[in-house]
Amino acid sequence: MQKKLETTEKVGAKEIKIEGLEDGYRVTVRADEDELRKHRRLGGAFINLLRQFEKAGYKLPFPFSWILTFWNRYSKQP
Repeated sequence: MQKKLETTEKVGAKEIKIEGLEDGYRVTVRADEDELRKHRRLGGAFINLLRQFEKAGYKLPFPFSWILTFWNRYSKQP
Protein backbone atom coordinates (compact mmCIF):
# COMPACT_ATOMS: atom_id res chain seq x y z
CA MET A 1 0.00 0.00 0.00
CA GLN A 2 1.30 3.39 -0.93
CA LYS A 3 0.83 6.30 1.48
CA LYS A 4 -0.73 9.40 -0.02
CA LEU A 5 -1.06 11.66 3.02
CA GLU A 6 0.15 11.62 6.61
CA THR A 7 -0.25 13.87 9.63
CA THR A 8 0.66 13.52 13.30
CA GLU A 9 -0.86 15.65 16.04
CA LYS A 10 -0.31 15.79 19.79
CA VAL A 11 -3.60 15.92 21.72
CA GLY A 12 -2.89 16.22 25.41
CA ALA A 13 -0.82 13.19 26.42
CA LYS A 14 -1.82 11.29 23.27
CA GLU A 15 -0.24 11.29 19.84
CA ILE A 16 -2.61 10.67 16.92
CA LYS A 17 -1.29 9.77 13.49
CA ILE A 18 -3.58 9.65 10.42
CA GLU A 19 -2.34 8.11 7.21
CA GLY A 20 -4.23 8.30 3.92
CA LEU A 21 -3.68 5.12 1.92
CA GLU A 22 -4.77 4.10 -1.59
CA ASP A 23 -7.71 2.09 -0.27
CA GLY A 24 -8.64 3.94 2.96
CA TYR A 25 -7.20 5.48 6.11
CA ARG A 26 -5.15 4.24 9.04
CA VAL A 27 -5.47 5.91 12.45
CA THR A 28 -2.83 5.22 15.10
CA VAL A 29 -3.14 6.44 18.71
CA ARG A 30 -0.12 6.36 21.01
CA ALA A 31 -0.70 6.87 24.71
CA ASP A 32 -0.32 5.28 28.10
CA GLU A 33 -1.13 1.56 27.68
CA ASP A 34 -3.29 1.34 30.82
CA GLU A 35 -5.35 4.36 29.75
CA LEU A 36 -5.94 2.83 26.30
CA ARG A 37 -7.10 -0.46 27.88
CA LYS A 38 -9.57 1.43 30.07
CA HIS A 39 -11.00 3.29 27.05
CA ARG A 40 -11.27 0.06 25.03
CA ARG A 41 -13.27 -1.59 27.81
CA LEU A 42 -15.55 1.44 28.04
CA GLY A 43 -15.97 1.53 24.25
CA GLY A 44 -16.75 -2.19 24.15
CA ALA A 45 -19.39 -1.81 26.87
CA PHE A 46 -21.00 1.06 24.92
CA ILE A 47 -21.14 -1.01 21.70
CA ASN A 48 -22.72 -3.90 23.64
CA LEU A 49 -25.31 -1.50 25.08
CA LEU A 50 -26.18 -0.25 21.58
CA ARG A 51 -26.52 -3.85 20.34
CA GLN A 52 -28.88 -4.68 23.22
CA PHE A 53 -31.04 -1.63 22.45
CA GLU A 54 -31.18 -2.60 18.78
CA LYS A 55 -32.00 -6.23 19.65
CA ALA A 56 -34.80 -5.05 21.95
CA GLY A 57 -36.35 -3.17 19.04
CA TYR A 58 -35.48 0.40 19.98
CA LYS A 59 -34.79 2.77 17.07
CA LEU A 60 -31.36 4.27 17.67
CA PRO A 61 -30.84 7.99 16.86
CA PHE A 62 -28.55 8.78 13.91
CA PRO A 63 -25.11 9.06 15.47
CA PHE A 64 -25.59 5.86 17.49
CA SER A 65 -27.02 3.82 14.62
CA TRP A 66 -24.14 4.98 12.43
CA ILE A 67 -21.57 4.01 15.08
CA LEU A 68 -23.13 0.55 15.42
CA THR A 69 -23.27 0.04 11.64
CA PHE A 70 -19.63 1.09 11.30
CA TRP A 71 -18.55 -1.17 14.18
CA ASN A 72 -20.42 -4.19 12.78
CA ARG A 73 -18.69 -3.75 9.40
CA TYR A 74 -15.32 -3.12 11.03
CA SER A 75 -15.45 -6.13 13.32
CA LYS A 76 -16.55 -8.71 10.71
CA GLN A 77 -14.12 -11.57 10.33
CA PRO A 78 -13.00 -12.14 6.69
